[in-house]
Amino acid sequence: MKQNIVNCTVSGHENQQILSLCLNLKCPFRTASCQLCKQEQHKDHNQDLKELNLIEQQIVSIETSQLNMISILRRMEYEIQAAIKYINHSVQTLIVPIENYRKSVSYKTIEDLGLFFKKIHSFDYTEQVGRLSQILNSLYKLNSQENQGNNNHIQVIASPSSIKQNESKQFFDQGFELCKKGQFNEAIKLFDKSLEICSTNIETIFFKAEALRNIEAYEKSIAEYDRCMKFDSDEKLEYNFGKGEALRAMERYEDAILLYDKALKADIKHFNSLFGKADCLRMLGMLEESLKYYNFALKENSKDFTCLKFKAVIMEEIGLEDFLDFYKIAAQIDPNDEYVQTKLSLYSK
Repeated sequence: MKQNIVNCTVSGHENQQILSLCLNLKCPFRTASCQLCKQEQHKDHNQDLKELNLIEQQIVSIETSQLNMISILRRMEYEIQAAIKYINHSVQTLIVPIENYRKSVSYKTIEDLGLFFKKIHSFDYTEQVGRLSQILNSLYKLNSQENQGNNNHIQVIASPSSIKQNESKQFFDQGFELCKKGQFNEAIKLFDKSLEICSTNIETIFFKAEALRNIEAYEKSIAEYDRCMKFDSDEKLEYNFGKGEALRAMERYEDAILLYDKALKADIKHFNSLFGKADCLRMLGMLEESLKYYNFALKENSKDFTCLKFKAVIMEEIGLEDFLDFYKIAAQIDPNDEYVQTKLSLYSK
């Protein structure tokens, strides 16, 4: 709706448009004012409005700072809750084996095993059980020797479950060695045998997931990473990165970025997660954001050929002048790359 223009009624100001109304309680001319009125009648307190605006800006600035502080406190609350969840999980991991042996072992034995329990690692229960069996046998053997005069002999042998767990660990160790040699199919068979005996061994599940990813069985690999998260934690870097890599290989770039973000939450400087996220962003056409993450990755590994190459590609595409410098750096690392050499030849003419 068009507003009507109102002119000043003060004598000599009839051609001036009304601009404002003076709100100063001490002003004798508390009327609608034009520009000339301001200069003639309100000059002594014309600064009031500027001061009010300044106060308003200060209030807005304080409010913004308070909102930022609230946001920071909420992030801190989330991180504290995540830490508490991890601590609770770790405590439960320690409590379970202790409770299992508490009823069958004397107080003195538990006291002697205190140091052992402090060193328990949640990934390798089979090794723990084997070591525990050895320690118990040694302790009871000593006890038997001390009480020979009373014919109070005590002998402990490894339980069938301990034997099976040791067998499970042997299968895992063999599979792990095959993984290091790149024999992933054979390793998976051994991991399966290990899991038939101990189906919740996190270490075995994780390396099976890694082996499946290496033979491009991505769907099965993702299922194993999910099992790791279910039995252990969904916040660990290695599970989220591995699953992210599988998703990236399946061209599910947006899903992969979510996993890389979770991995980077565990370690913000993890090179492979930074590179993986940069590559997904590049494939989604988000070139400037992708370049930012390639730069983050290069801060952690400044001589990675693939990272330098794709950085140069993106810089060329978005029109940055110094892109050729990065093709040259990449060529120094791998002078046999055909794509890089083609670019250098093209721009050297």
